[in-house]
Amino acid sequence: MFGKELSKQENTIAWSMTVGLLNVGGLFGGFIACHLADKFGRRNALLMNNAFLFIGVILMSMSKRVDVYLLLPAGRFVTGVCCGLGSAVVPMYLTEIAPVSKRGALGTAHQLTFTFSMLVSQIVGIPQIFGNADFWQYTFAIALIPAVIQICLLPLCPESPKFSLIVKKDHDKASRDLRKLRASKDVHDEIGVMKYEADKTAQIKKVTIPELFANPLYQRRIVIAVMLMLALQFSGINAVFFYSRAVFEQAGLKGQWPFYATIGMGFLNFFATICASQLMDHPKFGRRVLHLGGLIGMFFSTIMIVLSMTLSKNATSTTLQNLGTFGSIVFVLLFVASFASGPGPIPWFYVSEIFPAHAKASAASVAVMTCWIAGALVGIAFLPINNILGHYSFLIFSCFLLWFIFFTYKFVPETKGKTVAEVEKELGLDTFKH
Repeated sequence: MFGKELSKQENTIAWSMTVGLLNVGGLFGGFIACHLADKFGRRNALLMNNAFLFIGVILMSMSKRVDVYLLLPAGRFVTGVCCGLGSAVVPMYLTEIAPVSKRGALGTAHQLTFTFSMLVSQIVGIPQIFGNADFWQYTFAIALIPAVIQICLLPLCPESPKFSLIVKKDHDKASRDLRKLRASKDVHDEIGVMKYEADKTAQIKKVTIPELFANPLYQRRIVIAVMLMLALQFSGINAVFFYSRAVFEQAGLKGQWPFYATIGMGFLNFFATICASQLMDHPKFGRRVLHLGGLIGMFFSTIMIVLSMTLSKNATSTTLQNLGTFGSIVFVLLFVASFASGPGPIPWFYVSEIFPAHAKASAASVAVMTCWIAGALVGIAFLPINNILGHYSFLIFSCFLLWFIFFTYKFVPETKGKTVAEVEKELGLDTFKH
């Protein structure tokens, strides 16, 4: 900082702070999301969110030019606020504007754009492009491209009709926006369902975050939402992505191959998410089947990763070592594909499918905050644990996955093609009686 080289200890502290502050920002963004989404609307909250991104990118990009490293963690925190707010409001907005029959596919779009962004960052982060000492700061500017597109196009999009009708009590605006979304004047039946929910909840005040845990009507649902987010993080997926290069090096890849394998993993994640989006509303599948199947695939993959890496390291013959290396890579890719098939995209929009409008924003905030806290714990703990246990650290994720498989099978209802009232009936709940 200011032309002074940091000591090894100072550098370690600075790096840890820089990595961790993104999660702290995400936690804060998730907390304020419910307030902004209900006060200004889903669409307007997303427009306002771009301010955090611009500020964060400017701070991070300027850190090298002005030689002040503290701008980097500060920018990461502000960018984290943007990520946390967006990850709460985007799935809420998408599920509220989608027809019931397309809700799963459209809800998956949030995770799809996330996987595409990860793929782009992996590609531009290789040493031949921006992943070097001279050009690393330019990677931040790429984040401004979708922000500029959103600022130009989002004002042309309608507000969520559910928000306008149920939260703001504006029937005329809700009808106009719904006709625009459906490209049809015949929205009487759909607006009627929304109006029924609005009338029934007219006397119910907005649910706060503490009430989600205190009121028996919401307790079971918030536990399900929290568990789905914990399954997303404690499955080990972020450990694989955070340390993918090290994982592939442990598997036996050398030279530039760990970089290319990581990019290949990003491609697989992206295309598997596309496939999942097509199955979300398929008659033979749905949320519950895809989520459960994905968790089972991840559990199997973690066991096989450990066995394959053990074979790669301890086998006496070269043939068996190569077989272990090949198996490690295959099962890491299977792990990623299983994640993308359900446990990755479903938790983000599932919350909006099980909570009524007056509790939806608060529930989304709790889910997002859970996700960011759990992500921070995995990011902080995995590397030290991996240094001690090596590839056997994946067995910890196997134990978590086994629990989440049981929980999903026992407690998570199917929401495909169902209204909130129908889901409540399946759970033995009824908002309108309370």
